[in-house]
Amino acid sequence: MFDQYSDIIAHTLANADAPHARKHDFLSAGTEVTLLDSGVIKFEPNTACDTSVVISCAVHGNETAPIEIISRIIDDLLAEEQKCGQRVLFILANPWSMVAAERFVDLNMNRLFCGQWQHQDLTLKEVKRAAKLEAFVANFYAEEPVTVTQRLHYDCHTAIKDSARARFALYPFVADRQIPDSQKAFLDQADIQTLLLQQSAGNTFSSFTSSTQQAQSFTLELGKVKAFGANDLSQFNGIDSALRRLIAGDPLPNEPARTVDSFSVCHEIERTSEQWQFLVPDETANFAEFLPGHMIWQDGAEEYRVGDQPEYLVFPNAHVPVGQRAGLMLRKIG
Repeated sequence: MFDQYSDIIAHTLANADAPHARKHDFLSAGTEVTLLDSGVIKFEPNTACDTSVVISCAVHGNETAPIEIISRIIDDLLAEEQKCGQRVLFILANPWSMVAAERFVDLNMNRLFCGQWQHQDLTLKEVKRAAKLEAFVANFYAEEPVTVTQRLHYDCHTAIKDSARARFALYPFVADRQIPDSQKAFLDQADIQTLLLQQSAGNTFSSFTSSTQQAQSFTLELGKVKAFGANDLSQFNGIDSALRRLIAGDPLPNEPARTVDSFSVCHEIERTSEQWQFLVPDETANFAEFLPGHMIWQDGAEEYRVGDQPEYLVFPNAHVPVGQRAGLMLRKIG
């Protein structure tokens, strides 16, 4: 399937700019495999299934642990050492940032979905790729058989910063939608006990599948950014095992065995001008706690202070361009 290359990572790195012809094959058990594009491969079992799942990574190409995990699952599916009981679309989203070992090359791809790519320079590779990925995903869901009753999407990342909570999930905002207990149970199986509920529409990859494709979608933050080969993949056994059970079609719990702590976004921090000041040290970890009254940012007469209960900061980044998100403030629910 990957020609002379050892796995999907090597194939994607070598073919980031190569023209791609769709490749199609059947495994001995009847599973249909289609390499749709560099870094995009689909598996469809020859038996009735009830789930269509998209598993993506490398929206930021330097977030390597999920790429390595997903590559190993793909290897095992192709070798038929991993059962394929559900429809699965795997995506290594940003080949060029993988090659560069950078978060992105020209634009942050995770701000280009939900059609936002249409408002950018359409000659840029990451812009064109975001448009193609939307089409691949929409077609994948549209082609599902009548037996399918649920659509899932797990977009796997690692964070730039250290974190007081090593693994956490973000649930995109869709009006009047509640997270099912079965998905809390999946997070628990994946050793993810922290959930962020977003309170406004976004333009991330998981926001696209959630809002336009009616999928139960999550952005999964699974650890910290490291180079290829520098990850201790034993730290990711939870997500690896949970994804494998899901793909196999094995029964999963309907309710979590452990508490999944929930947080709600109470303030989205935006860099509003060149004079804007982020009053938080650069080394601040995700889920750092700030007490009531603490000033987080200031821009002239405008400022943000923590309200009447403690708040927690995730994704702090003072160095984003004007108009972009510099972090999220959270409050714990319950």
